[in-house]
Amino acid sequence: MNRDKNYWEEYYKKQNENLLPSLFAKYVMNNLAKPEYTLIELGCGNGRDALFFANEKLNVIAYDQCEDEICFLQVKYAQLKNIQFKVGDFSELPDITRANLIYSRFTLHSISKEQEQKTLIWVYRNLTEGGYFCIEVRGKKNEIYKLGKKVENEEDSYIYNNHYRRFLNLDTICTDLKNTGFVIEFAAEKKGFAPFAGKDETYIRIIAKK
Repeated sequence: MNRDKNYWEEYYKKQNENLLPSLFAKYVMNNLAKPEYTLIELGCGNGRDALFFANEKLNVIAYDQCEDEICFLQVKYAQLKNIQFKVGDFSELPDITRANLIYSRFTLHSISKEQEQKTLIWVYRNLTEGGYFCIEVRGKKNEIYKLGKKVENEEDSYIYNNHYRRFLNLDTICTDLKNTGFVIEFAAEKKGFAPFAGKDETYIRIIAKK
């Protein structure tokens, strides 16, 4: 389970009106998605990207462990028949319907290395042949790397601004994906992927194909 569950439950209570899609969601939609594709989102937060994909005619299954937020989204968007909001720790999901796309934005850095390895295997198993795993995440070149309190017995993990982050190494995650069976279609660590509130930090973006 994500150790910051309570943090995120409080955070999303204040974020329910920010429903503009991320730049990454637009990138995935413009370059990889097709109408009627099935997309699974791992850690949907306030649902902004999941709703964007659903409005673009994808069939969406969006998971998050914050029960209150998922219940809110289930009620508010009950009229949308091509989206399912589900409570779940994405590192502990059962196998479900095969998806064309599995989408993880700013979520892999919220789990341990061990949980990440389990997630990669689950994603590979639950993608269709030729499907894509779409990742955006904080890496070791991110501007807040090493800020805050170091987490004992965990490499590159810190508590900063009251919640946990683990900073990924681009080469290592690409190797792990390849070892799982993926082909890396795109991988970069740079600015420009996710500017926010006047800041343009450095992030990792990966597109991996089954």
